[in-house]
Amino acid sequence: MLALLALSVGALAALPLVYVAWRGAGADAALWSRLWSGQIGSLLRNTVALVLTTSIFSTALGVALAWLVERAGPPGRSFWRVALALPLGIPAYVTAISYIIVFRRGGVAQQAWAALGFDPASAPLPDIYSLGGATVVIGLSLYPYVFLPVAARLRGTSRSLDEAARMNGASPLAMLWRVHVPLLLPAMASGALLIAIYTLSDFGTVTMLRYRTFTQSIYSQFAGSVDRSAAAALSMVLVGLTVPLLILESRMARGDRRRQATNAHGGGQWRPAGRALADRQPRPLRLFAALTLASVVLITLIFPVGVLAALAGQALMAPTAVDVIWSQSAQDTAGHAVNSVVLAAATATLAGLIALAPAALATQSRRARLASIVSALCKAPYALPGVIIGLALVMMFSTYWPAMHSTVLALATGMVLRLLPQAVTLGRVALASVPQALPAAARVMGSSPVRAFFRVTLPIAAPATAANWALLFLVAIKELPTVLMLRPPGFDTLAVRIWAASSESVYTQAALPAFVLVLLTMLLLGAVYPRRLGLDAVGQ
Repeated sequence: MLALLALSVGALAALPLVYVAWRGAGADAALWSRLWSGQIGSLLRNTVALVLTTSIFSTALGVALAWLVERAGPPGRSFWRVALALPLGIPAYVTAISYIIVFRRGGVAQQAWAALGFDPASAPLPDIYSLGGATVVIGLSLYPYVFLPVAARLRGTSRSLDEAARMNGASPLAMLWRVHVPLLLPAMASGALLIAIYTLSDFGTVTMLRYRTFTQSIYSQFAGSVDRSAAAALSMVLVGLTVPLLILESRMARGDRRRQATNAHGGGQWRPAGRALADRQPRPLRLFAALTLASVVLITLIFPVGVLAALAGQALMAPTAVDVIWSQSAQDTAGHAVNSVVLAAATATLAGLIALAPAALATQSRRARLASIVSALCKAPYALPGVIIGLALVMMFSTYWPAMHSTVLALATGMVLRLLPQAVTLGRVALASVPQALPAAARVMGSSPVRAFFRVTLPIAAPATAANWALLFLVAIKELPTVLMLRPPGFDTLAVRIWAASSESVYTQAALPAFVLVLLTMLLLGAVYPRRLGLDAVGQ
């Protein structure tokens, strides 16, 4: 029964990928020729360039910040560890809005320049509507994917390595380059691959920054035509870019886990390189580290939240004529927030429950081959950005089940598929933390496998399961393209309202729902991150 349930979940997860592949392969040759000559070449260049620059920028920033926190000895290391992880709670498209509000033509920075008596046209504004702008905005949102595992690895590195390097006269920078970087390469590479996969799937940020990638073009083809074969064809090219990254990331993660297990049982005297080593750093280096970390927190956390709060207050206290036309009140925003919370809570719960069967199967060593097959099937949505999941379900429902099209049930299905890979991975980790001797003892005492699972395994895994639910909720409440394409008429979430207002350049109306969304995610991440999960667990 467990194997049958797990295989059913895997088949459900792989269904959108199979359908999109079938529709893309069924497109006629003339359509493919037109796409290759007209769009695919430029989209490939733009998308690959964005993935490379964002991965390099985020990885360099994450490694540098992790080394400053764990090795340079700044005051308040515990605070910096949490503060530098909190940008995970701010969607990249929300960060983009804050930078657009300040640095666009006619924005806050240009108005301040004119108020100082200078010519507004001469204002030194960065070009945010470019590859560089998209790289910086997305990179500032995603660097925690590298910072967290690298910081966790630095905390777990034996102090004897640093002491040996210091005895040989190595400077702090030489220690970073010659000692730590080789040890940190697996964590750096895994984080960089996750960033690359996220960048490939990003829709909201590139749309708001007007940088053409595959996700934006897929949505344009979806929204602008009745025949969606072109959108399916473009989706296949994007899937072809994503799948190799997923395979490489999965292999690197398995190899990293094996190395950690070997190091954990390899014997020897292990002493963590902690507070004592960091506190011996020169005072100028510690001061430089504190100033640098404060600058990053200012740019990635305080700046976007402050801009959104100020503009949201303006929209409520001193609405313009455009604000009156849009008629976005605090009561409307509260309703959208309720929609977001209810949808995220319901789909996180459903995804967690559905993922129990594949996660439980993965913990059984007797069914390792079957568990590997199911795991591969459940990871299929990883290869599908939210815009492709939405496209696949819209085409499937409109063709085979029209009554499901644009319903809450269709939206919930899409969101569950979006969350399923994360839910299976988190569920497997939570169940694997339960000592196998306990359910085995319950079986010896006469309990059935199902009874032992619900009476012994689940209660022990409950704290980790609750933390996993919070992470799934965090992903769901920020989701934009899946909700945008599958929502029923009149069902708006905070993410949809942000996108609708930003697409019309009415940023005062985007600021209020964006600020409320950030407030919700910050409260949840701040409550769960330091207490329930632990810094090292989140990093791994």
